[in-house]
Amino acid sequence: MEIKKIIRSADWWEYKLPPLLAIGYATALKTQEPFLSLMPHLLFILFSIIIGAIYVSIINDITDIEIDQASGKKNKMANMPSYLHWLLPLLCLLAGYICTLYFLPDIRSIFLYSIPWISFSLYSFKPIRLKDRGLLGVFADASGSHIFTSLLVISSISFIAHSNVDWIWFTSTAIWALCYGIRGILWHQYLDRKNDLLTDTKTYASRLEPKRLKKMEIMIFVLELAALTFMLFVIGQVLPVLFLLIYVILALFRTILFKYKTVIILSPENRSFHILMADYYQVFFPVSLLVAASLIDASVLLVLFIHLVLFPQKPWFILNDFWRFIKFIARKAFK
Repeated sequence: MEIKKIIRSADWWEYKLPPLLAIGYATALKTQEPFLSLMPHLLFILFSIIIGAIYVSIINDITDIEIDQASGKKNKMANMPSYLHWLLPLLCLLAGYICTLYFLPDIRSIFLYSIPWISFSLYSFKPIRLKDRGLLGVFADASGSHIFTSLLVISSISFIAHSNVDWIWFTSTAIWALCYGIRGILWHQYLDRKNDLLTDTKTYASRLEPKRLKKMEIMIFVLELAALTFMLFVIGQVLPVLFLLIYVILALFRTILFKYKTVIILSPENRSFHILMADYYQVFFPVSLLVAASLIDASVLLVLFIHLVLFPQKPWFILNDFWRFIKFIARKAFK
């Protein structure tokens, strides 16, 4: 449990990995290679990204020790021996370097894999520390968390499948990941805004009043949906579109019946809310692609089972909300 808290896997496991897997599943479906034959390599890509995520979690806590102490925020690294503050990041860097060797001779994928490490290092470490440099920090986080990891998946799966990169798929995914990544980091920054103002941390959110973000968040979301539309068109599968409609129904249930606040970036205090499209990217999108692949090869159902075992929390919440809706309808019908 202590290790889990140190690497802060709860912050990224179910939120950032499934969308990346969805990009991998979609890319695999687009190639001429058997879907299952590409899954071991996708698993390796996932492992390599997890090493990077652990590195990011550790250096974020290490570089935030003083700030967290000033604001009264808990920081696991603060109570650890000082030698671990450099040993743990070095071990992650070594593991990341070994991963790059396995990408050889795919130079493009090595380049895409390296950028998030550089981006997050610049985000966290002084004297550059992009976290304190407003919009630069937003782009650095979005680049590391979503853009280049998504492009890495496309590049590497295409290379292993001996397939040319589909540049429309590549570009539309980059735009989608940029928008979704910006929404993600701004949501986090505005959630921490009070602490950042208290400690004079100059994030983009601490510089911009929430009310001034309203128009911007709508523009970002519209661009994200436009990119997603291109992505779904390029994938050419019916099920991701069908599952999108099911997600829209779920979102309407939550907003109208359960009174959830609909959120693009800014979330309310002391009220249930749902971030638009998050559950689609994290659950509906990857699951729909695995179901589509299983219609071609039934053995892919094993991959679907493993996926749900690895990422059970969000699907369970979704099923619970649908069950609440069924009970609501039943009560109305038998009144």
